[in-house]
Amino acid sequence: MYRFYLLYCLFLCLGNILFAQTTGFEKGVPQSFCTVQPNELSSSEEFYKEGKRSLAWQFSPRSVLTVKLDTPLHLDSVSKEKRGITLWIYNEQVRKDSLRFEFFSPTGHISYRFGFRLNAQGWRACWIGFAHMKGDKQENTIAGYRIVAPDNNGRVFFDRLVFPVKEMNQRTTPDMQMPYNNSLTFRDLWHWCRVWQWEQLEYDLPLPATLTPTEKQELQTIEERLTKVLTADKVSQGKIDKAYATFQKAQIQRSGNGFTGAPLVVPDDKLNRKKGEISLNDLETMLSGFAYDAYYNQSKDAEHKYFLVWDYAMNQGFAFGSGMGTNHHYGYQIRKIYTTAWLMRDKIRQAPTCDNILSTLSFWAALQETRKACGKNRDELLDTWHTLLMPKIVSAMMTKDERERVRALKGLSRWVSTSLRYTPGTIGGIKVDGTTFHHGGFYPAYTTGALAMLGQFINLTNKTSYQLTLSARKVLKSALIAMRNYCNKYEWGVGISGRHPFGGSMKDDDIDAFAYLALSGDFSDKGEPFDHQLAADYLRLCKRNTPEAAYFKQQGILPATAPQGFFVYNYGSAGIFRRNNWMVTLKGYNTDVWGAEIYTKDNRYGRYQSYGSVQIMGAPSRKASGYNENGWDWNRLPGTTTIHLPFELLNSPLPGTTMARSKEKFAGASSLKNQNGMFAMKLMERDLKNFTGDFVARKSVFCFDNRLICLGTDIKNSNSDYPTETTLFQHVFRPGKDFIRITGEKKQQIGLQQELPASDTQPVCLEDGCGNLYFVKDGKVKVQITEQESRHEKLRTPTTGTFASAWIAHGTAPKDGSYEYMVWIQPSGKELKTHVPAATYKVIQRDRKMHAVNDVLTGTMAYAVFEDTKPAADNVFSFLPAETMVMYQKENNALVMSVCTPDLNIAEKTFTTKEPSRIIIKELELKGKWHVSAHDKRVKTTYRTGTTQLSVECQHGQPVEFTLVQ
Repeated sequence: MYRFYLLYCLFLCLGNILFAQTTGFEKGVPQSFCTVQPNELSSSEEFYKEGKRSLAWQFSPRSVLTVKLDTPLHLDSVSKEKRGITLWIYNEQVRKDSLRFEFFSPTGHISYRFGFRLNAQGWRACWIGFAHMKGDKQENTIAGYRIVAPDNNGRVFFDRLVFPVKEMNQRTTPDMQMPYNNSLTFRDLWHWCRVWQWEQLEYDLPLPATLTPTEKQELQTIEERLTKVLTADKVSQGKIDKAYATFQKAQIQRSGNGFTGAPLVVPDDKLNRKKGEISLNDLETMLSGFAYDAYYNQSKDAEHKYFLVWDYAMNQGFAFGSGMGTNHHYGYQIRKIYTTAWLMRDKIRQAPTCDNILSTLSFWAALQETRKACGKNRDELLDTWHTLLMPKIVSAMMTKDERERVRALKGLSRWVSTSLRYTPGTIGGIKVDGTTFHHGGFYPAYTTGALAMLGQFINLTNKTSYQLTLSARKVLKSALIAMRNYCNKYEWGVGISGRHPFGGSMKDDDIDAFAYLALSGDFSDKGEPFDHQLAADYLRLCKRNTPEAAYFKQQGILPATAPQGFFVYNYGSAGIFRRNNWMVTLKGYNTDVWGAEIYTKDNRYGRYQSYGSVQIMGAPSRKASGYNENGWDWNRLPGTTTIHLPFELLNSPLPGTTMARSKEKFAGASSLKNQNGMFAMKLMERDLKNFTGDFVARKSVFCFDNRLICLGTDIKNSNSDYPTETTLFQHVFRPGKDFIRITGEKKQQIGLQQELPASDTQPVCLEDGCGNLYFVKDGKVKVQITEQESRHEKLRTPTTGTFASAWIAHGTAPKDGSYEYMVWIQPSGKELKTHVPAATYKVIQRDRKMHAVNDVLTGTMAYAVFEDTKPAADNVFSFLPAETMVMYQKENNALVMSVCTPDLNIAEKTFTTKEPSRIIIKELELKGKWHVSAHDKRVKTTYRTGTTQLSVECQHGQPVEFTLVQ
């Protein structure tokens, strides 16, 4: 009995470790494959999806192909949710029947089954996990499976078979053959995989019986505009040559009713280029290159190859109703297929396969989603705007029936308008503060391109009945203005860079969106023919001589100056402070905002991006401001308080994606009069491998004119191996050209290492190489000029560079570390003569409960309140609630005040959520009797003996500004 028990346990173990077995057909029919009727199975060279051969099954009615496993597969509660089967099936003849897959137990019981519809000709993917199969699922030991043929004769081919798959792709895509193979695709997050789901939608817009003259004229107008846009750029011969080279390598040839040649698969299908396999990118290369050659050079050979490749692509699975196993992120791989299909539109309409090509274009553009208005909780909109909006336009305009074309454009215009609303929670789209969201966070790198395509849609439909609604265009303007604010001039700071720490910028097509939106109408309610603010911003940003620029100048518009003021973006726990032509990016993270996006091959050392960074961009680019990846010490982003780790420990401990959020809610920015502002943060590191779970700090930055007062308290952790520090600056140092100053003395020598204690009575004065002064009043300051070795954020290979750096050293395992310093950004000679730095501000309180500063020059009081506080010596407040930022200025007998909490107060804490930001009521107590000067439903005052209770409704992390009078 005991021996039997051991054998049974061994059987279960073997069943659990059996996974990812690939079955090949290059050497013939595997012995485990058998049919009742002889000679039904053969290894065939006629079609293949891997290697050069596939398994052909010449079936008769109700034939059964049985595959027995050498070792039975046992499914437990975990593996039955992950495992499954993937293969490709070539169907020679379209029919209404299905193949039925049945998985049987050792006793012959069928617990799992599914059907594969034979409703398309060519190769189609068959991917499904046990979790999504049908059946009673009572017996979880799989001895084998069988495939049951339909009630007629036929032939199919199998290839690229993997069973059992250890872990099914979560983005497995339902399609016409297998519409139920992944329940996750009905989540708003998996938008790529919902194309077949959307195909079931029907238009709720009527099909016009006939077109009016106006409708016909508008179609012609849009066609002319689209042609102008898509033929504006010169096409390089290199793109054409690459198409021919790719085609030659792919060896595409007709075979029977299909093709042989390079198998077309998606990257997640274990794309193997060494074996000659190609991807959608290669398909795009061939179709676009041949289209260019046919259109611009009238090449008949290119025209022939263009349609040959189209036939091949549809036969390989890039076709209507096909999911290709998984189609996620396909939009980034096929955009030029659409822009060049427009060039070939007349030829396509004459082609015998016209209907198939047009249905494929429409399906993969997901035009079917626009049969209804955009759902309120539609996620990841930036991907769709960026990659599929132009394909949708092209597909709509290529519809053969003009009546259908009009309806498609109406549906598309409505969909885009309804997608341009402020989205709730952390799902993708545009937020009420103008930030644009992707991957559950504020993400400028995905904003560029997305806003450009929206601008292009406005350009194409301007002054037609397909123009976006006024409310939609106002939402888009808020996003463009925000992008203008957080870019200097075209680039943004490292803190908001996502997984691209030294990359990303506004491009020409993003800038064009300013002009196109401006020309669509005036948003200032002044009745102007176009929006003057957007036009002025366009002239500031545009470096080209464009018709739009010429028109604006003719109308008397002057280029705008760089944005000035303080801008609050608490959907990203960020503040942007600007004067003259410089910009400061302040960045934190909290329970609703992730700190950094780290991928397997991206931003591996970016953990500290949001640890209270204070990055000064004093010039219109990162490099000109001293930021360069080569040699960059990833531990020392300016402003951050970090534990200085060796790179092997700073490297993300997770092999895949890391997007850590804090357990603290309080991190973000506030402002007063949109001119000056502040940032505050309860820093808390997550408890992950190579992290220090008890690392905390309380940080604040107060921003007035061109001065930053930076305070830190309660800095503590248990890491006794590596030092904790707060970085003042780190920038590229050019030997022989650059210098820094330490207490007025110029320093240029490479290898400089200096340590200086700072105190209130003996502050340390530094000047970086970018014209900024640092006055440290608390902390041990270390300064160096040295050649640094770092690591490439993607490759992890060594990089080197020479940098000047300064930081405040808190030592190892600090118990109650603190700092105080002021940054004077590019002060003028007059300012240096007029003001003594220490006299420009006064720290009122700096402890665990609160950081409070009185700025002497602007007459502003600012409070970063970490815990409930009763500031007895304060002239205005007798009580301030925890996790609140307050600013005010006195104006005669009035107080101009702002109250803010950066806490978005979103109930669900997950990757993305549609749960909205909820109101938080902050209750403050003021000394004396005060009331609000103008009605604001968010602000209420109640007088009680000697004090005034001030109640402020906060939401979306936005400052609430009002005036109190006595």
